Amino acid sequence: VFFAVFKYGPMLWAIELSFNSYDMVSVPHFIGLDNYRMLAGDPIFRETLFNTFVYIGGSTVLVTVTGLALALAINTGIPGARYCMTAMFLTNLMPIIAVCLVWRLLLHPYGVVHQILQVIGFGRIDWLTDAATAMPAIIMVTVWRFAPYFMVVFLAALLALPKDYYEAAQLDGAGPLQRFYHVTLPLLMPTIFFVVVVSALLSARIFLMPFLITGGGPGNATRVLSQLIYETGFSYL
Repeated sequence: VFFAVFKYGPMLWAIELSFNSYDMVSVPHFIGLDNYRMLAGDPIFRETLFNTFVYIGGSTVLVTVTGLALALAINTGIPGARYCMTAMFLTNLMPIIAVCLVWRLLLHPYGVVHQILQVIGFGRIDWLTDAATAMPAIIMVTVWRFAPYFMVVFLAALLALPKDYYEAAQLDGAGPLQRFYHVTLPLLMPTIFFVVVVSALLSARIFLMPFLITGGGPGNATRVLSQLIYETGFSYL
């Protein structure tokens, strides 16, 4: 009953509304496929759809790779590794609005990131006002926030792997890289699949990061579908 009323019911109502003209004030009236024809010819929608796919692809790949790399580093058992894991995981406890506001200040042309890069010889980078760097900046913030969560998922999977496989591979003369490619990766495939699916779903729902950090700009460089939906419905009725 809960899902029918609060999830599937609104979804079906939204599908029905898509065949109507509705401004949330007057009574909806049926217009058939006109809304879909308008979307197909709307360059902003096409650009926003492309941005969304770029964001989903980039963040999913980098979150998965970074999470796995961090888990492998923690799993080596070096001194202080668990304390590092705890410190990194704290990023997931920070409110998303605080994360966005802090990173907007850090990526400012005169922010801390620019000052650090300037020390090591980089010129000025307009992270949030350049169309070429704005989306990579949003993806970077996403990786910083979510990779530690998936690091814990990968670490749990690594600790559950049977040691017999590694002992047998070592007796056969397999080196660390060979053990990783022929033992660890195949055994981790179910976990990798889980992380990719969940990360892609989280990325597809992104809204606050581009909305608060760049406002969808510069131009439409970081505007994603959820933001376009919000603006179309609540800004333009």
